[in-house]
Amino acid sequence: MGPKAIRRLDPEEIARRDKPAAEVREVLNSLRRIVRSLRVASRAAEQRVGLSGAQLFVLSCLSRYSPCSVNELAARSATDQSSVSVVVSRLVTLGHVRRVTSKTDRRRVELSLTRSGRALLHSAPEAAQDRLISALSQLKKSELGSLSRLLGKLVEGAEVSEQVPSLFFEEGPAPTLLKKGRARNV
Repeated sequence: MGPKAIRRLDPEEIARRDKPAAEVREVLNSLRRIVRSLRVASRAAEQRVGLSGAQLFVLSCLSRYSPCSVNELAARSATDQSSVSVVVSRLVTLGHVRRVTSKTDRRRVELSLTRSGRALLHSAPEAAQDRLISALSQLKKSELGSLSRLLGKLVEGAEVSEQVPSLFFEEGPAPTLLKKGRARNV
């Protein structure tokens, strides 16, 4: 394959990009504030308790909804199962989360905090994702729907819709891309 072709903008696209600079700047600044607060909180968690922000967030969710399955935890953390599974595996390896077969349904694996996970969470800062979810839950249903649709349009327009979203600032396996509605490792 040759070098990437330079895409020429048509006049309509140029006009769309020339929207009022103040509004564009405010949107970008809001996104920057959110990303920065998540990054700063993740660093604080790493320095204070040795966990990433994503790991702290999963521990926090698990403390409220334990015992639960990986799928239930993914739903509670508003992310996909594969992202949560990677974080949970790390927390199990570190000894902060326990996986046990359910006593009532042998097909079900339940997750719960260990004593060290509870102690670590007690001394940890609040997970920034918890604050973000709390703020989102305070929006009216119509506002949340509008925000979701508009962010979806932004993701499409920025041509990043093929990337599978993972937990914020969690290093993991190679990034995955969506292919025909399914995630795959790259």
